[in-house]
Amino acid sequence: MAQANKSAPKKPSIFARFGKYLKDVRTELRRVSWPSRTDVINSSVIVLITLMFFMAFTFIVDGISSYVFLDLIAGLFR
Repeated sequence: MAQANKSAPKKPSIFARFGKYLKDVRTELRRVSWPSRTDVINSSVIVLITLMFFMAFTFIVDGISSYVFLDLIAGLFR
C-alpha cells in the first residue's frame, strides 16, 4: 500500500514569510514612479481651491434653503 501522505515541502515560518513580504513591498515601491515636488504642490493647490469652492457653495445653498424652509413656510402658518 502506497503512503497516502507524501512528504510535502515544509511551510516557511511566519517570520520568514513576513521578511519575504517586506522585501517584495520594497521591490514594488522602487518601481513606483513618484510625482515631483512641483506636481504634488500643484495638485494640493487645486484640491484646496476646489474644497473652498464647495464649502462656499454648501454655505450658500444651506442659507437659501434655511430661508425658504424656515422663514417662508413658517410665515404661512402665522
